[in-house]
Amino acid sequence: MKGKRYAFSRFNLFTSAIVFAIALAVSAFTPFFQGPGLNNPEPIGAYLNGILPVEAPSNGQNVTYDIEEAFPNLTFIDPVKLVEAPGNQFMVVGKQGKIWLFNNDEATISKVKILDISNQVVVGADGGMLGMALHPEFGMSGSPNRGYLYVWYRYAPQLGVHGRTGYMRLSRFTLEDGATLIDPASELPMIQQFDRHDWHNGGDMFFGPDGFLYVSVGDEGGAHDQINTKQRIDMWIFGGVLRIDVDKQGGSISHPIRRQPQNQSTPPSGWPSSFTQEYYIPNDNPWLDANGGILEEFYAIGLRSPHRMTYDPVEDEIWVGDVGQGSREEISIVSRGDNMQWPYREGDINGPKAKPNPLIGVDNPPIFPYPRSFGRCVIGGYVYRGSKFPELAGKYFFGDHEVQNVWTLTKDENGGAPDVQYLLTVPTFGSGSKDGIASF
Repeated sequence: MKGKRYAFSRFNLFTSAIVFAIALAVSAFTPFFQGPGLNNPEPIGAYLNGILPVEAPSNGQNVTYDIEEAFPNLTFIDPVKLVEAPGNQFMVVGKQGKIWLFNNDEATISKVKILDISNQVVVGADGGMLGMALHPEFGMSGSPNRGYLYVWYRYAPQLGVHGRTGYMRLSRFTLEDGATLIDPASELPMIQQFDRHDWHNGGDMFFGPDGFLYVSVGDEGGAHDQINTKQRIDMWIFGGVLRIDVDKQGGSISHPIRRQPQNQSTPPSGWPSSFTQEYYIPNDNPWLDANGGILEEFYAIGLRSPHRMTYDPVEDEIWVGDVGQGSREEISIVSRGDNMQWPYREGDINGPKAKPNPLIGVDNPPIFPYPRSFGRCVIGGYVYRGSKFPELAGKYFFGDHEVQNVWTLTKDENGGAPDVQYLLTVPTFGSGSKDGIASF
């Protein structure tokens, strides 16, 4: 179950490899979709029903790409997220509920486990610790926020007692001044939504340039929206992107929470109800109700299983890779007030439920839906904004957990189909049956 971290490299006749991006490849990593694929595959037309270009993949410069280990002396157990930390360091989030810290040096031989809450993390299926973000002022001397980091994970008060039933939880932890380890007792739960099903937990997050924390949230799981929790913003926190003010600035910027989330069903005896606390709601979130009738945290809705979500500061765009049900995977650009269409659409086909009337928000289909003949579990990545590889500037990188391929996507500025090009294939290894890319 060990995972390695790979770096992509470019090769040509005259140059040696140059590292430009990092991917996490995981052995025996649980897939982010239910079931191995379609029982009755749908027929696909030429060029994936016209989604892909007719021309063979080429970047026009006769450049090919290969892959090498970025830190050959380090391995991690089920890594799912890589975060840059102050002091030229990286943090890696482990699915079991652990965070490691190490120096950004390809020769490094040591890593430090700075947090371990595995005794309260439900790991099975899509569970585990899935996302982390450092406060923008993390490590900044004199800031009251200098020690804060935020994590998203599947929580249970008692592991193993009620199967994999639990809660989706957002918590803040504190790294105290001078400390090398994070005390688990520093945890401050901020969102705790009871969740009966252990699939589709989402959990990626980032701080936007507005200082607010954006969090991707999956639906409550189950196939074909069997639990009926989607397309609602008045009852529970499922299936969308949240936007919250963790600094509680108030005034013209944000206001206190006005509505608490509900339980879709009753938690086990002795377990608490769902709750939110210790943050404010931005005053310009898309759906507000001074009377407390809706959950104002939502920035967009209609997502199913958004495992990875990133922000491109140049275009001011949020990119999401949303894992599909049984027919389509989705790459989407999410904006304020969007409805990403699940479960009434799955990619570019009809979904299992009828379209709501009236519809909450604005219909926003994915920029690139792809069928299961192309891949079976999308892993969203980043828009490349580096300078070492000018031919890749502005291209969105994404992969697929099951087929191990990595592609680039270039938007069509006129709104047409994007240009999708194959880049490379990440090697699999280990004894597990579910080796696969987990993150970029």
